[in-house]
Amino acid sequence: MNLQITKAVVADRESLNRISLASKKYWGYPQDWIDHWREDLKVTSTHFEQCQVIKAVLEVEEKETVIGFCIIGETDQEYEVLHLWVDPPYIGKGYGKTLLNQALEMAMTTPKDILVEADPNAEAFYKAMGFVTFDEVKSVYPEGRVLPLMRKSVNN
Repeated sequence: MNLQITKAVVADRESLNRISLASKKYWGYPQDWIDHWREDLKVTSTHFEQCQVIKAVLEVEEKETVIGFCIIGETDQEYEVLHLWVDPPYIGKGYGKTLLNQALEMAMTTPKDILVEADPNAEAFYKAMGFVTFDEVKSVYPEGRVLPLMRKSVNN
């Protein structure tokens, strides 16, 4: 097995959208929540125009399969992990860590802090990756749900 981390192209969008939806479902959320979040989980042409869209491709027996992706946005002050999804059969095998680290390497042109508004189920993952929870954001849906706002400081 050989893992390659490369820039995604618009033609990858269908695979990426399938992965984000499957990965969100992996956490056992009710179907009505998933249906409500469906649009927020989609990779759009705007992502390709304004962000770095990076995919993880696993080669097994000469067949390449996209197994995850990461979208990094940038402002003058910081980078932000907008999406990080790994296809459920590959969760927990270290691919997400490799994908995040290499996507950040590819996206970061200047040293700035990195933010992520994490899914509560992903908070431990991001902590293991050096992020620190510094605030929380109220989820639009469902009411009462909060998302950890996390930061990884980069030496300036």
